[in-house]
Amino acid sequence: MHTKTKNWQSELVDCIHFLHTKGFAPATSSNYSIRPDESSDFYISSSGIDKGTFSEADLMHVNSAGVPIGDHRKPSAETLLHVLVYQHMPEIKCVLHTHTVYNTVLSTLFQETGQLRLEGFEVLKGLAGIKTHDTYIDVPIFQNSQDMQQLSAEIQAHWQKHGFGQGFLLAGHGLYTWGKDIAEAKRQVEVFEFLFEVFYKIKSFSVVSLPN
Repeated sequence: MHTKTKNWQSELVDCIHFLHTKGFAPATSSNYSIRPDESSDFYISSSGIDKGTFSEADLMHVNSAGVPIGDHRKPSAETLLHVLVYQHMPEIKCVLHTHTVYNTVLSTLFQETGQLRLEGFEVLKGLAGIKTHDTYIDVPIFQNSQDMQQLSAEIQAHWQKHGFGQGFLLAGHGLYTWGKDIAEAKRQVEVFEFLFEVFYKIKSFSVVSLPN
């Protein structure tokens, strides 16, 4: 018996539904994109769609600047951030953005620091390029803004100085991460969200008295 291979549209919709079920994409929040071939065009979630009912028809075709191609619908307000990732990391094929309690709280608490350090956790090995738990990553935190041009420029300047890493946070807003395919991007979301929850709980327990 041969198993039918899913097309990329179906695979991305399944991923979006998974993230919604996990509580990573409440209601109409979050945005997602995929660059399925070597073209500079990509596909991104249209704005205002509940992620629990998201379908292949809710994906929009946009050019390399994020401008819709043959579509009058509104793409995600944060399309330029996806453009930025694809322009600077040609190997990346999928970008996922999540809103969770833990990434929202931690990005708010650490926004003045400008980064969140995750260190020594076994699950770090689930992120691209990491082979040992005996390491750390600094997840950049950028101030949230409605001015996507300004925000994109700030993120680009940071990358030019520090490199690209595996993801970033917008303060009080959420996580952006990516991968060479949908599966890798989904894995990185799961790793980051697990580590954010662990980090928060470790910090929470450190300020209370635990029972003997």
